[in-house]
Parts: sequence; structure tokens; C-alpha cells
Amino acid sequence: MDYTLNKIMQLSIFYGVLLFFSFPALASDFQVSPMMLELGDGMNSGVFTVLNEGQEKINFQISLSEWTQDGTGRDVYSETTDIVFFPKIMSLEVGEQRVIRVGLKGPRMLQEKTYRIFIEQIPSREKSPGVNIAFSIRFAPPIFVKPAQTKTGGTIDTFQMAKGKISAVVRNTGNVHFKITSILIKGRSADGSVVFNKEITGWYLLNQVARDIEASFPQEKCNELSSVEFEAKTENYNLNGQMDVHKGMCDQ
Repeated sequence: MDYTLNKIMQLSIFYGVLLFFSFPALASDFQVSPMMLELGDGMNSGVFTVLNEGQEKINFQISLSEWTQDGTGRDVYSETTDIVFFPKIMSLEVGEQRVIRVGLKGPRMLQEKTYRIFIEQIPSREKSPGVNIAFSIRFAPPIFVKPAQTKTGGTIDTFQMAKGKISAVVRNTGNVHFKITSILIKGRSADGSVVFNKEITGWYLLNQVARDIEASFPQEKCNELSSVEFEAKTENYNLNGQMDVHKGMCDQ
């Protein structure tokens, strides 16, 4: 084997994998629970439990950021002192479990405040002959701090259709987040028959945030369309919207 290639093959390769799970975080070596934490209503503190289910000791580093979303619904993270947590570094032996304690410092606001706690495995750097691959797994369960009074609500509006694409905007008009489990888009003909049917995986939408949703449809079937229906399914209720398709819209 070429000497340079042989040297490359001896290097350790480290991968960083960022996973934001909305269910109990489960990796091949460790488990994190619960899936998320809600503070407020008299509960100003809580814990996350980390369990080492692997075959060797695991080291972790923990950090926490305020979680907001911009005008397009993109997640934004920033430093915060609203939440205190401990520890920031910890080690778990095989089969051991420990808790990460979190507590709210600031007062509750009129709008829900949201955070994520990042629990990251520090990869082992022990080397053995051949190729060494280490996986750094980071889970980020959310923390929601509820306002004193909760208001829920949302809309789907701002419909557009052009060049084989249909779009709309889903808005959270309340003061707390909601989780969209899925978005269904159906195009119907004048007799009610389904011309096309799309399903989009959902996401968290934080309070007072809007996000575009878009789907492609068969352009050759555009003239068959009479309407397009949108349904965003959340954990507690559904949001619905409809756009009527008029003659000439398929030429845009």
C-alpha cells in the first residue's frame, strides 16, 4: 500500500452528529429522559436523567441556550442566564445513571420562553490499530417556561401557486409553542376527487412565529385543480386552510 495512503488509514476519524429528538433520546450507548421539560405553574425546577447503557465509561459535557425562531421559522440559539443547570461536565460508568438539575432564575413572561439543553457525549480518543471511528452524539431536549396565562391559536394563509409548486404560511398566533405532527396538502378537482396528495413531516413552531410550507405537484394535472386544502395537525388541534384555483393560475 502507498505510504501516504497507509498513514491516512491510521488516522482516527471523528464524526459529530447533532440529533434533535422530540421523543426520549435513545442512542446505542446512553439514554436521556424525559423528552422535554415544562416549567411554570409553581414548578421552577426539574431534572433530566442520563443512563449509560453501553459497555464502557462515557464522558459528557452539558450546555444550555435560549431557543428562538426567526422570521422564516429557522431555529436560533443564544446565550442565556435565565436557567441554571448542574453539572456541566459528568462521567458515567457502565450501568450508572445521573441527573442534570435545571432551575428557573428569571420571572415568567407574557410570552412562553423556550430553551434547549445540549447533552453531548465526549468521544473517546483511545486508538487501536487500523481505522478508528468515534461518534459524538448530542441530544437537545427542549425546556418550555409557560406564561402565567396561556393562549393558543394559529392560522394557515398567504397561499401561492406557480410553476408546479404550491405554498402557504402557517402561523402561531398564540403565546405558547405548538408541535405540528404533520402537514397534509390535497389538490382536488371540481367533483371533489383528489388530484394530488402530499404529506410533510412536522416541527415545533414557537409563539408568534410563521413558517413557509411548500410542495410540488404534477404540473400536467394543474388544469384539473379546483382547490388546494392544507391541514396542519398539532398535538391538540388542527389548523386548516384552502385556496381556490382559478383559470390562468396554471400559466403563472
